[in-house]
Amino acid sequence: MFTRRGDTGETDTGLRKRVGKASPLVEFEGTLDEAISFIGNALVITRWDDVRQDLLAAQEDLYALGEDVSAEGKGRTIKPERVEWLEQRSREYKAEIGKVRLFVVPGGSVEATSMHIARTVTRRLERFAVYLSTEMELNRFVMIYLNRLSSLLFMTALVSNRRLGIEERIWDIRRES
Repeated sequence: MFTRRGDTGETDTGLRKRVGKASPLVEFEGTLDEAISFIGNALVITRWDDVRQDLLAAQEDLYALGEDVSAEGKGRTIKPERVEWLEQRSREYKAEIGKVRLFVVPGGSVEATSMHIARTVTRRLERFAVYLSTEMELNRFVMIYLNRLSSLLFMTALVSNRRLGIEERIWDIRRES
C-alpha cells in the first residue's frame, strides 16, 4: 500500500503533524519498529512458553510505548506497572540463572543470540528516547521501561543458554592483549 504522502521526505506523526523523515521522532519510531521486529524474531526462535509469553507482552508494550510518544501521551501510555512486571520477570530469570558474570560475549545458541540482538536494538531505542527527550517531553516511564526491557532481554538470553546446557563465554577484562 502507498499514499504518496511520504514521497517528499515527510510523514505524519500520531497527532497528524507533518515532520521530516530524518526527525528525531521518526528515528525513534523507526528504531521502535526494528526492536519490535527483532523481538518477534526471538519470539519465533525460542523454545520456551514462558519466554515466548514475555516477548509477546513486550511487543504489545512497545506498541503502547510508541503511541505514548507519537501521540504525546494522548493515547495509550506506559505505566509503572509495566516496569514492575519487567523487573519481576527479570528477577525470576535471574533466580534460575544464578550468578551473572560480566562481560557476557553474545552467542552460544541461536535463541540466546536472537535475544542479544533484540537487546542491543532496544538499547539503541533507549538512546533515541534520551535524545528525543531533549526535543519533546516524554512520559518518564518510557526510558525506564526501555532500560528494564533490555535487562529482561539479557536475562532471557542467559536463561536460553542455561536451559540448553550451554556455558556463557565471558570476556576477561583483566587479561592483557
